[in-house]
Amino acid sequence: MEGTMKSLASIEVLSDTRGRLLRLRAEDQARWGTMTAVQMVRHLGCAYEVALGERTVGPMKGLPPALMKWAALRSGLRWAKNISTTPELKRAMMEPSDDEFDGLVARAVAGMEAVANGPRCAPSHPMFGPMTKADWMRWGYLHADHHLRQFGR
Repeated sequence: MEGTMKSLASIEVLSDTRGRLLRLRAEDQARWGTMTAVQMVRHLGCAYEVALGERTVGPMKGLPPALMKWAALRSGLRWAKNISTTPELKRAMMEPSDDEFDGLVARAVAGMEAVANGPRCAPSHPMFGPMTKADWMRWGYLHADHHLRQFGR
């Protein structure tokens, strides 16, 4: 089953996910949750910074990280619609920004591509604990896919 799981390690998956992000529009309405499309692309950009070790966030409380990691990255189950993000990313998402929507999308795409192509990733995830490069590649796809589906993309 592991071989069939989508990941940013696949050139096709990376290309498809990039295209879906580039088709997103600022006026797209969320099918669930409270984020606007602008907030969502800021959230993706900031989350990729966490993955790359460029933004620090504290660990989240909840189920044991190994269990969360298995459920999110390996089980094949769809992510729940209203998973809470870290307080640091909630704050970052709400900060005023001079960036235009297209710039925010470009930043999210660049972060996704850096996770896919870059040599470095953070040693751990705030919910899932220790992460390998392959784990980050799988997360990078699933996280973007989750939010793109949130906006019908």
